[in-house]
Amino acid sequence: MRKYAESTWGNWIPEPLDNFRPEIHQIIQFDGDEIGCIAVIDEPEALMLEKLYILPSYQRHGIGTMLLGRLIKRAHAGEKPIRLRVLRVNPARQLYEKNGFEVERSTKERHFMSYIVLPGGT
Repeated sequence: MRKYAESTWGNWIPEPLDNFRPEIHQIIQFDGDEIGCIAVIDEPEALMLEKLYILPSYQRHGIGTMLLGRLIKRAHAGEKPIRLRVLRVNPARQLYEKNGFEVERSTKERHFMSYIVLPGGT
């Protein structure tokens, strides 16, 4: 994420450790190696995808698609939309769009996207 933050704001400020919420984070492992994390907040009206980070050497191997598929199943089971934000310069937007997410609105720095679940739909 550092290169996307620097491209957007010109500098990198690491997230403070006291912002870390272990109850919403899961470590992604592959063959025993830690390769990323996903963080989801289950709010009453939506699932909020806060983070989906995968190490560059493991990207473009279907891992993000598989994780989004699991989250989409969870959204359908709970009949809740999924919402997220992604930096405009981050190519992850393509992954989200490929998996059915749409841009709801944009700012100078970010796209705010959602995956809408229709009641009773699959």
